[in-house]
Amino acid sequence: MIPIVLFLAEATSVVQAAHDSEPEPIVVTAQRRPESPEDVPIALSVLPGSELRRLQISGTPDLDKVVPSLHMTRTGAFTQPFLRGVGKRSTLGVENSVATYVDGVYLASSIGALLDLRAIERVEVLNGPQGTLFGRNTTGGVIQLITRDPSPDFSGEVEFEAGSYGHARGDLYVTGGSDRLAGNVAVSASRNDGFGTNHFNGRKSQGEVDHNLVGRSKWVWRPAGDLKLTFAGDYQDTEHDFTQLPAKGFRAAGNPSVTGFRDGDQDAPSRSHFKYGGGSVRVDVGLGSLSAMSLSSARHMRAHYNFDLDAGPASLISADATARQTQFSQEIQLQSSPSARLRCTAGLYYIDIEERYAPTLFQYGGSYSAQLGGRVLQTLADEGDVSSYAAYGQATLPLGKSTRLTAGLRYTVEHRKVRAQGEREFSSPPFVRPISPLIPLLSQDPIRKSVKFSAPTWRLSADHDLSGNVLGYLSVSRGVQSGGWNLQTPQFPAFEPETLDDFEGGLKYLSVSGRLSADFSAFYYDYADLQASAITPDGSRTTNATSARIYGLGLNIGARPDDRTNLTFGVHWLRARYEEFLNATCTNYSQDAASLYLPVQCDVSGNSLPLAPKLKANLAASHEVRLGSGALLLSGNAAYNSGYFSEPDNIVRQKAFATIDVSAEWNGGRQWPSLRLWVSNLTNTHYYDGLVTFPTTGVLQRPAAPRRIGASLGYSF
Repeated sequence: MIPIVLFLAEATSVVQAAHDSEPEPIVVTAQRRPESPEDVPIALSVLPGSELRRLQISGTPDLDKVVPSLHMTRTGAFTQPFLRGVGKRSTLGVENSVATYVDGVYLASSIGALLDLRAIERVEVLNGPQGTLFGRNTTGGVIQLITRDPSPDFSGEVEFEAGSYGHARGDLYVTGGSDRLAGNVAVSASRNDGFGTNHFNGRKSQGEVDHNLVGRSKWVWRPAGDLKLTFAGDYQDTEHDFTQLPAKGFRAAGNPSVTGFRDGDQDAPSRSHFKYGGGSVRVDVGLGSLSAMSLSSARHMRAHYNFDLDAGPASLISADATARQTQFSQEIQLQSSPSARLRCTAGLYYIDIEERYAPTLFQYGGSYSAQLGGRVLQTLADEGDVSSYAAYGQATLPLGKSTRLTAGLRYTVEHRKVRAQGEREFSSPPFVRPISPLIPLLSQDPIRKSVKFSAPTWRLSADHDLSGNVLGYLSVSRGVQSGGWNLQTPQFPAFEPETLDDFEGGLKYLSVSGRLSADFSAFYYDYADLQASAITPDGSRTTNATSARIYGLGLNIGARPDDRTNLTFGVHWLRARYEEFLNATCTNYSQDAASLYLPVQCDVSGNSLPLAPKLKANLAASHEVRLGSGALLLSGNAAYNSGYFSEPDNIVRQKAFATIDVSAEWNGGRQWPSLRLWVSNLTNTHYYDGLVTFPTTGVLQRPAAPRRIGASLGYSF
């Protein structure tokens, strides 16, 4: 029975072994305490930092190649994860439904979700609502990054990388200290030329990364006894091109003369430059049979981006935005001893977020300006504030030797405020006009609105040891994401909170030898008032669909046939449809209409949710060949995506695609440098990193990177 079940479906928690006979155990903190993945009754995936490097996963957008339940997309400057079909086109005021955490700190910015993954100990991807222990905005799940802890022994690593399209990267990691105080520093710098040419100016700019500078540092101080202080800081400075080109089969308003997959014909740039970073202080102390933790964090993001929306050589419509976000969070937590019969976790949490567009500009010209009655400029300056408070607790009680019951509850109160002012300028009188009767002009006092939301989230699960190496579990949980205002369209009423109830069951298997692991999960989501963001002529607008139903299966298998070979396979099958959505924002896609891509309201009940592939799978393999005193490590990963619709009206679709990445690394031992040769997107597959319909301008796509070849030289000391 068990072997049959193991080969039925999703990637939940594959732990990939190291290349030796005694692989280092993997520990996860999915329940906010260290545990083995096989003991956690949650569908999750774990990727150690060594595997991320070997599989060429250098940033968060690459994670969907190795986590079948995850789909990553990018809309303009925003990085947006979707787990099991749950996610949204986020912007300021609309946070991702899949929360990103770094060392326990929530990252509110979806611009800042574009993270570099070097110097990472591991990545944990938790499927399904995690509202009890992780809190707000985890309806879809959590992506948790754990950075490397410092070692008291002095050591380090350095690596230089070069490849096609002018790719260059350098990484340095150094750690050392003593048993009382130890620290580490990790820095990296990378860049690459563009992949496609803008024929308007002859520049090869599409996909160019001017620079990506990343720094991380962590220090651990143990002044006395059970007291431990951890200081962590990070900073990222990235400037890159995100040119969006007309999707095949859809004419753009700007009528570009070149419509290749990566080549364009735009008069205005589409670039993003963001700086993002912060610091945290964590205090851990033993209090008898309890342990206490305090985590304080402050973060700041500043981004400037502009883009050519008409995708053509004439100056018809372009946008220029400056976004800023500051957050402060504080968490206090108590935990029982790991050996206690009743294992408890309880805490208090607070976060304050201030974000603003300062400002957002839309510039219009030519026939597009005439179509809008002579409008030449729109300026919007607005600011949103979020204050959120929560108390939570979770307890696990053993029932006999083989069964455990877990119950958790969290209650969150959230206050949201918005202030906005803006105006439109025209070429004829009156020269200055309001964006909306509800939005004051820039010379007037801004409009002020506020709203309060409060809701419980909870989790109840039972897990049972079916045998010495098989765990089965059943769970039901609720996730809630609060409402608010989309800061691109603050003139509209606040959107309402969304609620997701998850009914789930799974099996986890680990052989006695540790050479075979398998994780299976089946789930059903009852999704109410889901928040749907759509691009409109006024900007991104967020409303609520009435309901959706999502269900699926997933399986991950990890095998280590011998001490030199690793195999992992993951597959995720999904059915995600709107049950009722009567007033969705849709588009008239007629290519001979006088005005292209006019928005219309329509009933999309029964349609597939956007950005929710029905089937995703990946197969990764590595094999070590011993050659004298050294070893050659051959690695590869193949990923398949069955395709998805980009909008609720289910017209524009990314077709099915597959990618293959391979590498070969020679390592002669610690006293010798290592040499790695790699190829990404071996088959040069054409697929989209982003796909979105902009009303009145076009269906625009951001091409994924082509086949790239490179080499890296590394040395450990």
